Amino acid sequence: MNVKKLVLTIVVVFVAANLAGFLIHAILLRPDYMAVKEHYRPEGQEMMLWICLAYLSFAVGSVIIYAKGVENKPWLGQGIRFGILMWLILAVPSFFIAYAVQPVPTILMVKQVLFEGVDKILLGIITAALYRP
Repeated sequence: MNVKKLVLTIVVVFVAANLAGFLIHAILLRPDYMAVKEHYRPEGQEMMLWICLAYLSFAVGSVIIYAKGVENKPWLGQGIRFGILMWLILAVPSFFIAYAVQPVPTILMVKQVLFEGVDKILLGIITAALYRP
């Protein structure tokens, strides 16, 4: 495993995940969240440290998994496949379970799952572009 590539990829994925998360959850889904704001922390009381730690754990874990399994094949296809798998492992179950126990509109859950699908595929592509064998 190339440690220099690994660390660089982790840092870039961490930053990209934070930016994408902000775009998805603070901008694109804001109106949907405001409609059910009673189910979330009040605005301004978000615990950003935990959000950053979550994105850091995603970046570290996903990049290491990718580095261990990357093949000497075209990087773009590997990145897309990896992103889809990360989406299936992380986002789909998380939002389905949250929907099952939290009274939020179906459309919100659908948007969360779809936006996170795009996000994870893009993060997979970034990972594959940076961490090549």
